[in-house]
Amino acid sequence: MNITTKIIITDTNIITDLSNANVLDKFVKLDNVYISDMVKRDEINSNTGNVNIIKKFKTINATSEEIDEIFKISGEVHGLSPYDIINFIIARDNNAILATGDKKLKNYSEANGVEVIRTLKIIRLMRDKHIITNKEAINVCKALKENNNTRIPPSEIDNIIKEFEKESVTC
Repeated sequence: MNITTKIIITDTNIITDLSNANVLDKFVKLDNVYISDMVKRDEINSNTGNVNIIKKFKTINATSEEIDEIFKISGEVHGLSPYDIINFIIARDNNAILATGDKKLKNYSEANGVEVIRTLKIIRLMRDKHIITNKEAINVCKALKENNNTRIPPSEIDNIIKEFEKESVTC
């Protein structure tokens, strides 16, 4: 994945996870991180995460054609919100990576040619880009696991913690 040439379109699931793990301020430091104007305007609030940090995300605007396409896709696909659909469309039209914790959106996006990245991959990416240390990555994962609102299966979190711990021993 060449993160410098692709845009990550984020939804509130990812933002909330990273906020709950106290690493949202560092996520903003990744280059080419964008949020759609509609999601930023309509879905972001203090329950999502620190609004002052979220305001630092670059915004990408949906075109009128993309907005029109929301209704076409929503008529064909059930279980995706208009915000899910616009994130998919913007990611597709910009040859971007879609960052989402939503399984239905992930499956739909991947089936339609859009690369998807989820919270644990973002944590790995931040570590690999030296935005956080390996030790911080482990602590971020532990914070996610301890948070009652995390929808990531504990076994997936445990697996990445083990990977990070193994890598810290070999470094």
